[in-house]
Amino acid sequence: MLAAVEDAVMTDLEELKLEAEAILSLRVKTICQLYGGSAEHVGSGEFSNDEETSKYEQKRYERGRKEALEIAIKLTSQFYRNAALHSAFDFCMKAKDLAFATIIAKAITFDRIKEMIVQEHAEYFVLNDGRLHPTFATALGPLQR
Repeated sequence: MLAAVEDAVMTDLEELKLEAEAILSLRVKTICQLYGGSAEHVGSGEFSNDEETSKYEQKRYERGRKEALEIAIKLTSQFYRNAALHSAFDFCMKAKDLAFATIIAKAITFDRIKEMIVQEHAEYFVLNDGRLHPTFATALGPLQR
């Protein structure tokens, strides 16, 4: 009887943990959306002739990236961690931050997400032996800025 109660409690605890991870994964996605404009400005170089605005957008992008990644890497559920990492990856790609995008891509373990990355960013990533690999264009990306 006691074992059945302990199993039920453990199941409830596990469910609560999973719900918390789902919320944190959504938080990462929300952070990436909130700072998305700054990522796009950094990636487009829109404010490159306005040093003050350019610095502001760069710092804002970096703050969003740091906050999103700090949450994503702490997630223990593979599903929610991969979902959060995918949001962070897309965020970095908006900013054309290929160095961070490559690091994030290597941490993604779900095949479907890897396939989506290759479909959306074939110029920068290929799938080989089930792993994402940067293309030559990824290495040249920072030099083209």
